[in-house]
Amino acid sequence: MQSKVIVITGSSSGVGLTLANYFHEKGHQVFGLSRTAKGQEKFKHIPTDVSDKENVQRTFQQILNETNNQIDVLINNAGIGMLGAVEDATKADIEKLLDVNVYGTIYTMQEVLPVMRKQGFGYILNVSSIASNNGLPFRGYYSASKAMIDRLIESTRLENRNTGIEITTLNFGDIKTNIAEGRVKTFVSKFYQAKYDAMVADIDHEVEDGTPPEDLIPIIEGIMNQKGLKPHYYIGKSMQKFSVTLKNILPQKMFENIIAKYSKLD
Repeated sequence: MQSKVIVITGSSSGVGLTLANYFHEKGHQVFGLSRTAKGQEKFKHIPTDVSDKENVQRTFQQILNETNNQIDVLINNAGIGMLGAVEDATKADIEKLLDVNVYGTIYTMQEVLPVMRKQGFGYILNVSSIASNNGLPFRGYYSASKAMIDRLIESTRLENRNTGIEITTLNFGDIKTNIAEGRVKTFVSKFYQAKYDAMVADIDHEVEDGTPPEDLIPIIEGIMNQKGLKPHYYIGKSMQKFSVTLKNILPQKMFENIIAKYSKLD
């Protein structure tokens, strides 16, 4: 792959750190954006709060100044999880999630789209989730935040059709990261407590048993070498990917019953 200017958000750990270090070692000019660095970065780190529009603007101006106004790839990886019942969430809980998962993605795309249109090429890869296809119990707001990204990307693709910009989502299943450490966790009311406690244990186990970030490298690198990208790429274990197909072919109530049984709600 020819040397590229690659910007990766959420680069302090997990998938972002893994990708940023890998692409740096491959000879690309990599800028990693996160609030803090942890000393494991081989690439250039720029302290950035993606939920702060003015901060994002300053960061991208710095990148453009250092690269002669070129950005080839944006990987929007910054994101946080959220657990809790829809009923119990506060406005502050919801806003904390949306600030990173939704507004952070919007702000970075707003900076790179004009640059890439002027170039006549570029890749925008937005990390979403297989969970965006389902309203999962106690993960409703997280699922909704990723569903919003999916719909925004579909619109952005149409709005930038025939510009040379490739835009897609990477809908991950469970990835083995430290996402549990940064989750928003709401107050849980008595009605939900027992079911919630049992499900959180299962969720944490699934993350611990998830796909290692290193396994994503050839998949994402392959997508960056393609033209005519699909709107969404589902990446994860077979059963998680199959759930997307299953929802499309089964009656709605039947699929809901399967999710309920899998989630031990019956």
